[in-house]
Amino acid sequence: MEDPKTDIPSVILNLTTTESPDIQQETVLKYMTADVSLEHPVCSVRPGPNSRDKVLKIYQWYRVLSPRIGLRVDNVVFDREREVMYVEVVQMFKLFFLPVDPLPAKLVTRLELRKIKNLYYISRQEDFYHTIDFARLVLPPIAPLVWFLLTFGAIFSVVATKVAQQLGIWTPSVQAVPGDREELYEMDNISSPRDRPFTTQTRA
Repeated sequence: MEDPKTDIPSVILNLTTTESPDIQQETVLKYMTADVSLEHPVCSVRPGPNSRDKVLKIYQWYRVLSPRIGLRVDNVVFDREREVMYVEVVQMFKLFFLPVDPLPAKLVTRLELRKIKNLYYISRQEDFYHTIDFARLVLPPIAPLVWFLLTFGAIFSVVATKVAQQLGIWTPSVQAVPGDREELYEMDNISSPRDRPFTTQTRA
């Protein structure tokens, strides 16, 4: 990539939504180093000789599991000095054997780049999902249950903290006032990346 921040959305779309396995393979070979590594909640590829071949197989399996994928790149941050990129993505992924509609699942991908002859190549990929987003990705029907459990966890934490503070444990000397400093968080109405449509297929 000559300009990673500009180029990475099309690279991601060709890796994930293209209808051509040849384009997907060409993208992996063109933009990833031969020793690229991959960290994902359900798989891991360590860096090594020709580890790129394993990463390619994982991307191919990704398309076998979900023949049609919708994906949207919402935000890209490139730290040129550290050669690290963060990409916020929302995807619509549906396992082919599940008779349910997909739900949007958000993830943040961290990419480590390596500069070779003035071009940037992906040398490491890490994918990060929130718990509920991962549930939406792999098994959409359980997403409400996961949301309930997370909400219960928050309520339990609040109640347990109040009980602990009544016992004098971890109590601030001055209690926060509800609504204090709200003026710090006022924002103008701005359009959200979520308003943008998904890309479902890319053609050569």
